[in-house]
Amino acid sequence: MDDKLMSKEAYAEQILWLRAKDVDEVQRLVAVAALGMCRALVASALSPAYACHRLFGPALLARLDQLDAHPALRHAIHMATELEDVADLIPDKLASAIADVEAELLKALADLAPSDLAGEKWLVRAP
Repeated sequence: MDDKLMSKEAYAEQILWLRAKDVDEVQRLVAVAALGMCRALVASALSPAYACHRLFGPALLARLDQLDAHPALRHAIHMATELEDVADLIPDKLASAIADVEAELLKALADLAPSDLAGEKWLVRAP
């Protein structure tokens, strides 16, 4: 069997655990992940369909609503859930739509910015 294939199969079941313990940290983690997804979309490294399937879905928006998350963050994620539709229906507006999402995410991050480095890291060992 090919070494590369064996290597991929060996890691197929790996899980990466990210954990944020309080509401503000959860919001920061979501905002940073969403910004990264937006950058990947701008660079055409990922498709809007992939982004909406993996992160920008109604489940994330519902969870943010449950947390009573920052309005700019909820608005950004709401707009992000529509990126696949924008890409399909009015593709010439996709770049602008992504920029709008990024602006809202940055607004939320600025309001949620931590005052120091206290707290736990997001990357944790699996339980």
